[in-house]
Amino acid sequence: MYHGWQLHKCESEKIHEITIQFHNDLFPDTLLTRRIMAPIKEMFDRSIHGILFSEKTSHELMPRLAKLSKLDSIDYFLEITSILFDMAVSTDQQKLSTYTVDYDTFKDYDKMKIVYDYVQENYAEKITLEAISKVVNMSSISFNRFIKKRTGKTLVNYLNDIRIGYAARWLVENDMTISEAAYKSGFNNIANFNRKFKTFKKCTPSQYKEGFFGMKRIL
Repeated sequence: MYHGWQLHKCESEKIHEITIQFHNDLFPDTLLTRRIMAPIKEMFDRSIHGILFSEKTSHELMPRLAKLSKLDSIDYFLEITSILFDMAVSTDQQKLSTYTVDYDTFKDYDKMKIVYDYVQENYAEKITLEAISKVVNMSSISFNRFIKKRTGKTLVNYLNDIRIGYAARWLVENDMTISEAAYKSGFNNIANFNRKFKTFKKCTPSQYKEGFFGMKRIL
């Protein structure tokens, strides 16, 4: 899924990012289908939605992740496999979004990228079908078919999914109030926000915020 690391105007020296990249063929299907690799395979399948791991897991794995770049050959492979396994079986994992798109299958990748960027920049504002259709030079009818084919959702559900995703993150990361998260994510009606949140997250915003660190293990 699309992602970005944004610090805005934060000047804290305590924030540090570690990015680890590996080739798709590092873990071929013949390996992932082995029973012992099942937790990692299932985590990879879930990762298309983005996964937030608990603070406890993050702190435990941080020293190992920092040392990973200093390893090579079989030592690197064994350690990254071990780290991924520990991540896969850790508790309190949280799926970050219900939205996902398989861009490799898209014939209109550029158009979908434009739509995605437009929504990311304007999700807090009112986005009309006519306005977003013009951005990709399509009629409203054609755009309706386009977005449904590419995301499996109507424009309204696509927008609400993005907005609820941001609101959910702010509730737990920034400790925002429900009304603050609702308005900042583009909802002008708290009752409507609560209904949509429950539809997408299967719980109320209050329950989500209060139960975040006690969520059941996802495997």
